Amino acid sequence: MSPVSRQIRVVVLCDPGASQQQIIETLKTQNEFSLVDILSSKERLARQIRAAEPDILLVDSQLESESTMDIIDDLALQFPTAAIVAILPSNDPVVAQQVMLAGARAFLIAPFTQINLISTLRRVTELEGRRQQSQSYIPSQLPEAMRPLRSVTFYSPRGGTGVTSLAVNTAIGLAEETGKRVLLFEGKVFFGHLEVILNLKVQNALSDLIPHASNLDENLIHDVVCPHPSGIHVLLAPANVQIAQGIRAEDIYNIFVGVSRHYDYIVVDAGGPLNDISVTLMDAADRILLVSTPDLATLHDTSRFLQLSRSLGYPAEKILMILNKAGIEGGVKLKDIEGVLHTQVYHQIADDPANVLRSINRGIPFLVYYPRSSASRSIQQLAKNLISINLREAGRVAEPLVTHKAGSDMLLASSRLG
Repeated sequence: MSPVSRQIRVVVLCDPGASQQQIIETLKTQNEFSLVDILSSKERLARQIRAAEPDILLVDSQLESESTMDIIDDLALQFPTAAIVAILPSNDPVVAQQVMLAGARAFLIAPFTQINLISTLRRVTELEGRRQQSQSYIPSQLPEAMRPLRSVTFYSPRGGTGVTSLAVNTAIGLAEETGKRVLLFEGKVFFGHLEVILNLKVQNALSDLIPHASNLDENLIHDVVCPHPSGIHVLLAPANVQIAQGIRAEDIYNIFVGVSRHYDYIVVDAGGPLNDISVTLMDAADRILLVSTPDLATLHDTSRFLQLSRSLGYPAEKILMILNKAGIEGGVKLKDIEGVLHTQVYHQIADDPANVLRSINRGIPFLVYYPRSSASRSIQQLAKNLISINLREAGRVAEPLVTHKAGSDMLLASSRLG
């Protein structure tokens, strides 16, 4: 995307109607945006967009009475430098996730206000500019250095794959293997489960750190995080949904950077929803542990996410495939999984449903409650594998940094967040 010092070029794909009129009237009043073209037909679409050289593509959910999901998918691949903002007819999280997996970097819910539209476009512009600056920075004449892995984000595009359970037990595994300070970070700000799985009763949450995110000291962090008997510390998302609604991806990123200064390892539970917060946490982490299970529905969603990650510039080594429930009866075989995903499975977690379920119901992680179970042995080996990972850096040990567009581009519109 172009620098913010000139007008941001916007192309609109939208049928004539209320949304189109609202966009026209809004952008006419803004000097920072230039409405380059309005397209209401799929004919010669790619050619017209290429000629317009847009910075932002504002795409309605339907064009000529047909869904634009496939169009968004194609445009994201053909025009990777243009940020796609989708206009959705309703606040349906399933549809929202689908358009983001297709390549949209933000979305609005119709009908929207002028403030909703402009704030979303400004936010996309700002974060894309920051991405370009970070990409253009090339250290000069600095020797290559190595540092150990310090942070991982567990994520799955499909619910029910065991992301939270794996994040919890991996954090404990890292603490047991290294004896170092480990923070379990709840990145799923809505309806997180760490409090239940770990049987925690606390008053404070990561939202308490937001006002101080730029200057987090150890005492403040100590007052907010919750120590667990296993030896790890836990930073919980707020239990109050209204408070959670006010948390921005920028807030989460600032907290992540702040707490990273005080812990040797950060393990993030990003859950399943694909939104601005979860993808920002994927950006910030050294590695993404992409969790899948050996069933076709989950593998389908995993494949879609891998396609999206490649189009958005994730290096192949950043994503580590974790196959949970490996060996389950009737499951897809490993060689077929790797063939379908075109990705090697980094690690397998043995299927151990009875012990895992009992540990969840008791609020005691299975690595603690059943340390010799097949699932626990799998987690212990995963922790050892992660500890052995070293990262190349040019002459310095950097703090986590959002280095490309994925996390900061996939934004929820302010209309959804209220």
